[in-house]
Amino acid sequence: MKKIYIAGKVTGLVDYKARFEAESRRLRTLGYRPVNPTEIIDEGEPWESAMKTALRAMLECDGVSLLPDWMNSRGARMEYWLATELGMDVRRTEGWTA
Repeated sequence: MKKIYIAGKVTGLVDYKARFEAESRRLRTLGYRPVNPTEIIDEGEPWESAMKTALRAMLECDGVSLLPDWMNSRGARMEYWLATELGMDVRRTEGWTA
């Protein structure tokens, strides 16, 4: 079962957890094992520390699912860059199908 990391905007959004959780459920339904960074990062953790935690988790995955707002996030853009440079399977959410 492929592990898929979810990347998207967190900072400044009130509903970010719900959006990440919805993608987790969708990926799980499709047969993937989602990795939701909002579940592994402590709320209130400094951005730099949170990104280190997130990047470690992402590097253990097979691919990355980009939420629609990923371009508006400095962290998600960093995750995208690193994942593509490493040859990981990176797709927008709609690209992950069964």
